Amino acid sequence: MQPARPSNKNKYIAAILLLLLISMSTYAYLMSTKPTAMETGTILVLPVQLVTNNTDSQWNRYAAVDVLINQLNVGVSYPLLQTEDIINIISLIANDHLSQTVDIQQLMAVSGAGLVIESSITGANNQYQLAYTLHQQHHTKVGVINASSIEQALLTAANEITEQLNSQQNSQQNQKNTKATTQYHSLLSEPLLFNAMTQLQLGDIKAAEQHLSKLIKSTPDNLVAMRLLASIQLQQQQYEQLNTTLIAAIDLATHQQDERELARLRLLLAQSYTETDRIEQALGVLTIAKTNAAKVKDWLTLGYISQLAGMINQRIGRNDEAREQFKKAIEYHQMMNYPIGQTQALNELAELEVIEFNYPQAYRYINRSYELVAHRGLDDLEKTTFKLMTKIENKMQHR
Repeated sequence: MQPARPSNKNKYIAAILLLLLISMSTYAYLMSTKPTAMETGTILVLPVQLVTNNTDSQWNRYAAVDVLINQLNVGVSYPLLQTEDIINIISLIANDHLSQTVDIQQLMAVSGAGLVIESSITGANNQYQLAYTLHQQHHTKVGVINASSIEQALLTAANEITEQLNSQQNSQQNQKNTKATTQYHSLLSEPLLFNAMTQLQLGDIKAAEQHLSKLIKSTPDNLVAMRLLASIQLQQQQYEQLNTTLIAAIDLATHQQDERELARLRLLLAQSYTETDRIEQALGVLTIAKTNAAKVKDWLTLGYISQLAGMINQRIGRNDEAREQFKKAIEYHQMMNYPIGQTQALNELAELEVIEFNYPQAYRYINRSYELVAHRGLDDLEKTTFKLMTKIENKMQHR
């Protein structure tokens, strides 16, 4: 009797197993060689470190980063923090306010940024090199640009970073996001404005005010200088001077069709109206400011506008409207993944629920807030948040 031959079925199984093994090996190899995809999320661009012999006074670290930010064209998947917002965030975590070095991981936690861009420019005599690093939570990418001018180095870097980020989206989105690059002149290039911003970081309000006033006399169309002067006047309760400054700035911004500045200027105007008991005027101005901010997708400013609208409505007893405004503020800050704004708005919601004796809901809001504070390391908000949480817990125990 002859031995039984292997059945065709066993041959087929062996062939299939071999093909599966080859396919899995090929897939593993392709995945290992595939570039790591950039995650979507808010982008924070650090001030550019300039180590050059360039004598052109238009370049400083704030003007350079402002140009880089405004030349990036990365679409809605990557909302960009603006230069002044970045400076303010850095000041929250830096012991030395003028230091150009920061803890990247801490910065990502406090700002909520999914991507931090760090860059430096070296060189002289029309030979410049820009080195950049793209920091994400678990990996980094680096690049180097050589150019004949600082402006060209920044533009080339912006194009290269844009291409890397947009390549992660489909071709349809790429076509939608592509636009012609236009020359951008940063208002932060003025030496007097740079000096004023430096003094503000150091806490010397008087020196900053002097620099800004001098600049506005010589360059009356610098909207950033006018807005910073207005914020100082608001802080010092100089309401007559503030009104004059804001009226001129809003007229200029309207003429220049600068929606972002209009939104931020009108937010300051609404704050001044609130402090001088012109409540209905404040709400009217905020409505217009929301439209300005929405046109340029300035979610951070929209968040702060909604927070102020909520506080005003709460002040005049319109608690339902206040609640809606605080919730909108949280939504806008979530669009930027901005934990500071979310925590502030959650605390304001919790306070509102305490007023209405809705302690369980108040505790839910404050618990969410404290989780953000603890997880993100928001030291500046920890004390006030914990104090409010303790207050609500006591209210719940003595009901």
